[in-house]
Amino acid sequence: MTFEEELSAAEIRVTAVRLLVWRTIRERMHDAFSLSDLEDALVTVDKSTIFRALTLFADAHLLHLIDDGSGSQKYCVCHCDDHEHHHGHVHLTCTVCHKTWCLDQVEIPTVPIPQDFEVTETEYVVKGVCAKCRHSWR
Repeated sequence: MTFEEELSAAEIRVTAVRLLVWRTIRERMHDAFSLSDLEDALVTVDKSTIFRALTLFADAHLLHLIDDGSGSQKYCVCHCDDHEHHHGHVHLTCTVCHKTWCLDQVEIPTVPIPQDFEVTETEYVVKGVCAKCRHSWR
């Protein structure tokens, strides 16, 4: 499927800027990324335009949001059929370089929730030091 077809399939009206942002995400952002990361990759596109595209893509479930505790919202391309994200997956965050990775194959463990509580979102972030940062300490 082409990038244009991916946007159309998500019922997003394809514009030149949306296509540029989506193409950049799909071709360059292999792990979780922030608005700032995308701004660095798209120097000719203003921040508010990029943010609006990210919001649109997240609302259409092309991206999912990650709160890794860094204070900077992260995004990652959805690679699953669970477009509602009821069954989320685990994320790893390095506390040194602040990169975040999705572990798509590792589902969030089941947690017993009281019957009168409706879960709308679940996050599971494992924090530590990535191999690259660990090696730089030595």
